[in-house]
Amino acid sequence: MIYSDLTNWQKERLTFPEPVRRALDRLQQTDLDVLPAGRHDFGEQGMFLLINEVTTQDKSKVRPETHKLHTDIQLVLTGQERMCVAKISEDQAITDNRYETQDIAFYEHIHNENQIDMVPGDFIVLFPTDIHRPNCSITEDLPLRKAVVKIHQDLFEK
Repeated sequence: MIYSDLTNWQKERLTFPEPVRRALDRLQQTDLDVLPAGRHDFGEQGMFLLINEVTTQDKSKVRPETHKLHTDIQLVLTGQERMCVAKISEDQAITDNRYETQDIAFYEHIHNENQIDMVPGDFIVLFPTDIHRPNCSITEDLPLRKAVVKIHQDLFEK
């Protein structure tokens, strides 16, 4: 997991994997405010962009998830969210495995979960080893708009 923001990430950019750097550069060159919610091409094979518009919810209502084929970059555009993150371990069992059809699996109980409060401009990079619980409320349920870049794992091997 990497946590940063658009104001400071350039100072850290050399520590980021190359596909993440390319995706962040492209995010900053894209007028995200005019894109409608949904899936968009992102200028490179193996990457795509989702614009999500949701209402945050209490953490207890959000199922923790992982992805096997994609790394996520989740950037808050408007609103705020609490992102809960933990590393995969053998004692955290998958309760709903949809890797084959949707590249997602869900978990019931998570141990050693960390919480990160995110505001516009903040982003988090979530690798396949990061269990994450997105779109959680910080204090109350509020509208949230965010950009999610999906980067296929094959791009990290080049």
